[in-house]
Amino acid sequence: MRKTFTVIALFFIGAIFAQETGTIAGKLLDKESNNQPLPFANVVVKGTAKGSSTDFDGLFEITGVPAGTYTLEFSFTGYQTVEIPNVVVQASKVVVVDATMGATAAALEEVVIKVVTSREREEALLIEQKNAVEIKQAIGAQELARKGVSDATAAAAKISGVAKQEGSNKIYVRGLGDRYNGTTLNNLPLPSNDPVNKNISLDLFPTDIIQNLSVSKAFSYNQSGDVGGANININSKIFEGSGGLNFGVSSGFNTQTIGVDNFKSIDGANWIGVADHTEPKLTDLTVYAFDDNLAPDQAGRTPLNMGLSLDWGKKYQVGDEGYFSVFLVGSFSNDYSYKDGTSVNFNNDGTFGSNYSKAEEFDYSSNKVAMGNFNYKINSANKLSYNTLLIQSNSQQVQDYTGTKPDVADTEGEQARVVQQTQNQNLLLVNQLISEHQIGGLYDLNLGASYNTVKNDEPNRKKNIFIQDSNENSVRLASGTPRNNSRYYHNLNENDIAATAVVTRYFGGRSKDENKGKLTLGYNFRNTKRDFEATYFDYNLRSTIEIDPNNLEATLNQEALDNNIFRFTTGFGFGEDALNPFTYDAKKLINSVSLGIDYKFSEKFYASIGGKFEDIKMEVEWFTNLTNSDRDNNGPLNVDETYFLPSLNMKYNVNDKNILRLSASQTYTYPQFKEVAPFVYEGIDYLESGNPALKPSENYNLDLKWEIYPQSDELISASVFGKQINNAINRIERISAADRNFTYANLGDATIVGMEVEVKKNLLKIEEDNRSQKISLGANATYMHTNLEFKDKNILEDQGLLVTGSESELEGASPLLLNSDVTYRNTVDKKEFLATIVFAYQSDKVYGIGSNFNNNIVQKGFANLDFIMERKFNEKIGLKFKATNLLNPEIKQVRDVPQELVMRSYKRGVGISLGLNYSF
Repeated sequence: MRKTFTVIALFFIGAIFAQETGTIAGKLLDKESNNQPLPFANVVVKGTAKGSSTDFDGLFEITGVPAGTYTLEFSFTGYQTVEIPNVVVQASKVVVVDATMGATAAALEEVVIKVVTSREREEALLIEQKNAVEIKQAIGAQELARKGVSDATAAAAKISGVAKQEGSNKIYVRGLGDRYNGTTLNNLPLPSNDPVNKNISLDLFPTDIIQNLSVSKAFSYNQSGDVGGANININSKIFEGSGGLNFGVSSGFNTQTIGVDNFKSIDGANWIGVADHTEPKLTDLTVYAFDDNLAPDQAGRTPLNMGLSLDWGKKYQVGDEGYFSVFLVGSFSNDYSYKDGTSVNFNNDGTFGSNYSKAEEFDYSSNKVAMGNFNYKINSANKLSYNTLLIQSNSQQVQDYTGTKPDVADTEGEQARVVQQTQNQNLLLVNQLISEHQIGGLYDLNLGASYNTVKNDEPNRKKNIFIQDSNENSVRLASGTPRNNSRYYHNLNENDIAATAVVTRYFGGRSKDENKGKLTLGYNFRNTKRDFEATYFDYNLRSTIEIDPNNLEATLNQEALDNNIFRFTTGFGFGEDALNPFTYDAKKLINSVSLGIDYKFSEKFYASIGGKFEDIKMEVEWFTNLTNSDRDNNGPLNVDETYFLPSLNMKYNVNDKNILRLSASQTYTYPQFKEVAPFVYEGIDYLESGNPALKPSENYNLDLKWEIYPQSDELISASVFGKQINNAINRIERISAADRNFTYANLGDATIVGMEVEVKKNLLKIEEDNRSQKISLGANATYMHTNLEFKDKNILEDQGLLVTGSESELEGASPLLLNSDVTYRNTVDKKEFLATIVFAYQSDKVYGIGSNFNNNIVQKGFANLDFIMERKFNEKIGLKFKATNLLNPEIKQVRDVPQELVMRSYKRGVGISLGLNYSF
């Protein structure tokens, strides 16, 4: 009876107290973003333990507040704390409090921890994805750090449907490679740093300068039409937070590389990665002007990787509403790697091309980056920013292959040893001026202009072929073909100018509550000009000669040149035109006008419909010893096309957490300069040249996607997609009796269908007063079916091409891609511990399309496992440990002939690094 009474008494006491509490609710707006909702801000009832945080839409609710009068406090890192006094809470009633927060210089000075901007946070990027009408995905600086990502290539590969090609910096989006993608920086176009590629190498962008990276797989009227896979946009970091200097240093090694006794390097190249002589030294074919050794440096370097980074930022108040911010970043990083495997060219008729049973590669690369970001917020309606970026990269590779090679050493007891040393240097300078203006309450005007320059040099590439017996007792320098022993120089200079102007007219108003949609009119201009020249200097031997492979200059010198043991020749021979370089000059002019309407038909249904007129004029002329455009092509090659590109994006909000999206569009793919210019580039075991007969491709794209947002930092999505590519451009082997000889061709029509699934889920989330723990899971999977149906074989044979079979999967398209990560984060006051395991898998994919009765070359599937651990001891100092490629799988390329034969194999080794970060 006593227990029953006690229970009843407690029930009534609880009911009485419950009736004496009320609720505080409201909405928080961001003054810095034109009064858009501000999510994830803290809301506290001062003097109590009651509090909450704002959601995606800036909404908050605090229940169970005892009746009384309170002060409500809003806080958010980098923003001025707002206090609203005299908030009266009445029993069983809801009091609504709306507020607006903004950043001020005074407030920012009070923040003692390093601040990341909201657009670097995973939650904030999910908000952008949720609110956008078009389909896009993004990864921010916060997630990049958590997953141990070091550059933009690795960042893009963490997004569903994106895969990095092993052994290169190229990425494939939904099975489509470099020529089908586009790259922008702050939504302004970027040129390529390499003449082989359309897009700039994303690994040149360290995560130090990346605010976020987004991948738009569905076309919209405000993007470039020259994209079939995706447009990849990098937003550079801007300064937000307290001023200060941050310094980072790291060091590490590769387990396979550190064990090499003598890491070979290029004689004449340096550790810092700056080639001091990019122009040919030889100006007289009768004078031996080279002062470096043809043979690699055998002493080698200690293959330890290191990285240095330094950044500084400051924000200055200008007037009541404005501010001026500066953010400067500088970094240096290098990387050593070693591969020891095999390389075989095997034909379906049972014959071998080159067959190297030992294929060693010694690689060294270095990147130097400097960025300045200057932002001037004049007032809430006008902003101006200037971005400048300088990237200098240098790669050095020594390839040392031993085996048999037709016409050189294919008899019993003889071996061929091919040594090629390649240094490639890139210098990219980007200058961008961007302004944003609000005109009244209904109009926006956004302007942008960029001037970019690219300098790509391959100075003094060295190649030698030796003939040796199995015991290396006798080593001779091969003769016969002049190109067997040579030096090579090329220089590329490119200027790229772009401009954009966009006028937006809002329906109803600019704020979220008033806005019913917008009308957008845009104009884009881009003018690109490239000059390329290359020269071969061949050691033309009269006959094979005995030689010391480690001291070639003891035999190949001025005395030997005078005695006619060899002579220098070039692609133009030995006569008066011999020193003329091979050249190709190219230019492309793009003018486009876009018009689009985004309209909010209801609170649930949005649509964006638009179109783009794009006119492209491309002209290429060339001059080599085999062909020149004036003689063989009736003048320079001209490709002139005009497109109308429609796009439709629709979004239906089923409820607050479920969104359905549909996208349909038409785009095109233009051939690139290198793909049409018939300049022959020679690798260690292949040749490659352009095809002037190339035509643009036409692409048709369709996407359907479902998104679920269970919590502010969680996502579940599934999508199906399809693409039709008419006149698809692919790389293929020519009909040739010599080394593998590649070119580009419109092989036929391609079809791609697939499905993507993505999950971001919290497995554990505990929030306490001064401590938080979180275990999160991220995973995405892509399954694709691709089919390339070859066109009439007679048309291809006219171009010297003979495809095998009638169809093929697309080059570079893995049918199955998997990415996943599990992260544990524990935060106590200013201390943080983080551990992440990252897993990725690519299934078998076509590496090279078969020709000349040979089947496709297939790269076998492999998995990758990384581990990252980070410890922040306080707000100033932290340590980071990374172990990459823990599974160390064998990378294999095979050809089915009809049984599987390994053509190329190697392992990459495990990467280990430890880094220290300190904030002053």
